[in-house]
Amino acid sequence: MADLSLPEAIHPPAWLSSQAARAPEQIGDKLHRALNSAAHRERWKYTKAEGILAGVAAPTVEPMLTGAEQAELEITRGPLDKALPGIDFEQAPEAFARLCYADQALTIDVTKPLREPLRIHHSGSTMPIIIRVAANSALTLLEDVSASKAMQQSIWIDLGKNAQLKHSRNALRPCDNHWQYLNVRLQQGANYQMNNHVSGSKLRRQDIHLVLDGQRSVATLVSAGRVRHNDVLDQQVTVEHRQPRGSSQQTVHNIVADGGKCTFNGRIHIHEGASGTDAQLSNKNLGMGAHATINTKPELEIYTDDVSCSHGATVGTISQEALFYLMSRGVAPDTAEALLSQGFLRQCIDGPLAEEALQSMIGEAVSL
Repeated sequence: MADLSLPEAIHPPAWLSSQAARAPEQIGDKLHRALNSAAHRERWKYTKAEGILAGVAAPTVEPMLTGAEQAELEITRGPLDKALPGIDFEQAPEAFARLCYADQALTIDVTKPLREPLRIHHSGSTMPIIIRVAANSALTLLEDVSASKAMQQSIWIDLGKNAQLKHSRNALRPCDNHWQYLNVRLQQGANYQMNNHVSGSKLRRQDIHLVLDGQRSVATLVSAGRVRHNDVLDQQVTVEHRQPRGSSQQTVHNIVADGGKCTFNGRIHIHEGASGTDAQLSNKNLGMGAHATINTKPELEIYTDDVSCSHGATVGTISQEALFYLMSRGVAPDTAEALLSQGFLRQCIDGPLAEEALQSMIGEAVSL
């Protein structure tokens, strides 16, 4: 297998150069090793990385911000002035490279609880976004995308002590090549909740990295996905528990049909010393129609005692008993199948963007 490579040489930006004196070739070598490590290649096992890598150096546009009163936010546009605490060479070398290639980033600072949601709309490859929610502040974030061309988005979120963030994301429109990277770092007592609604596309990949970096922090991910007509969806989720008494829960439901291909890799990493952790992961997949391909791999990596963890994945078809039950009460076979598939997805469709997701996903579930 040929080595993965970046489209252009990396030139360390000012924020990285001030952090540590590194020559461009040293950064490039480190990224090359990270891209081609065994662990990282495993994350790209079922999806070709070349198409994503080719776009990390592409020009970016500014996303559209609506909703929350702009005067209540501190928004800056320009080069990063300092390194991000969530940067990880090994976990996401592509995202780090994209941050280096971009000549500027959009930084949003939230310094108090906001009454109105902030909506971020992506109509193409948008500049990297940095969201910092200060201690004891709160934000509701709505994120959606609409473009048929190749595009990429990368977002880093840092939640201060006891900060709260409710994040709803819809990625429902088909496009040629779509990659989303999300990194969320939670400090002590922070609470992060994400409702993710996604459909397959010619190539769609979501990388989500949640880092519970403070005691008693809580992260919840609920995701509903629909893949059909030879579309592809690749979801890579890593949850790191670095401090004691953190809690995380992942619930991911996907329907795959008609030649669609869905990959889910969910990893829970509990670091040494993170005792009292409670981490749960459930991935359920429903295959319908013909030639559906489903790859699922839940993982646990535990380096401490006194933890409560569970992980599981299922791949199956619609229950014949449930189907027979509905049909025996006069429900037509096609309608019964549609009702059961809709119920399966509805369990994971929630949050402020749920209505839009229901119209797009449930409205078309009948034709799966």
